[in-house]
Amino acid sequence: MIKKIYNKIANLRFQDRINLYQTLLANLLLLPIKEAIKFPILIYGKCRKKDMYGKVIFHSPVHTGMLKIGISDPVRSFDSKSFISICGILEIGDSVVLRKGISLLIKKNALLKLENDVYIGDNCTIIVADKIQIGRATRVGNNTTFMDTDFHSIINIKTREIKPNYASIYIGENNWIGGWCVVKKGTRTPMGTIIAGPYSMVSKNYIGKIPECSIIAGSPAKLLVDGMRRVNNIESDRIINNHYDSSREIFVLPDSVNLDTFCFPQRK
Repeated sequence: MIKKIYNKIANLRFQDRINLYQTLLANLLLLPIKEAIKFPILIYGKCRKKDMYGKVIFHSPVHTGMLKIGISDPVRSFDSKSFISICGILEIGDSVVLRKGISLLIKKNALLKLENDVYIGDNCTIIVADKIQIGRATRVGNNTTFMDTDFHSIINIKTREIKPNYASIYIGENNWIGGWCVVKKGTRTPMGTIIAGPYSMVSKNYIGKIPECSIIAGSPAKLLVDGMRRVNNIESDRIINNHYDSSREIFVLPDSVNLDTFCFPQRK
């Protein structure tokens, strides 16, 4: 009985709760009133805001909860605070999640585009000075950093040239970026790329240089193997887990099953 009571109390403590004040403020500051009253942005837990001069643009019919910020993991981020500063433009698809502890800075005239079903893990950092685009159904592990700027300039003392200290980032659809990785300016990845963590660093254009559905790792990241793709579908995960609950034989997907259908998240 004591265990049951304790577990119920503990579960209540760890439940995600919408921060009504921060949710209301974010929607009113970033959206036209006709969209704001539908509350497409939901903020959970503790969240600090700084400059909020920018705007949010949705690329799907507006409804409640299209962007969820601050959903927590009791292990990784229960005591974390999220931070948001949007002076540029945030473009959003549908079913986008920025988990608790996110540090999001979009500078003036900068653009962050998050397509459908993008999921950013706990305690990640996204700093946008130019443009960052993350393709649909991409998943990012905890404590990963995206920066399209080096903040400071470097001069070539021989030629006296100073190159721009920023360059856009493009992450292809259905990528999987592991925890504790760093994605730097100029990074471009093809569809299905897996950046294995922890501590991998990417900072160049991989499109055309590695095949789609490849695993890369290291600092700087290099190709490990190709022909691999993350299964990012709850129903497919259930099928795989059920198989291994009763068998130790390798699960083989039948040829009749479409890979995209099996791997991509299901749309509601």
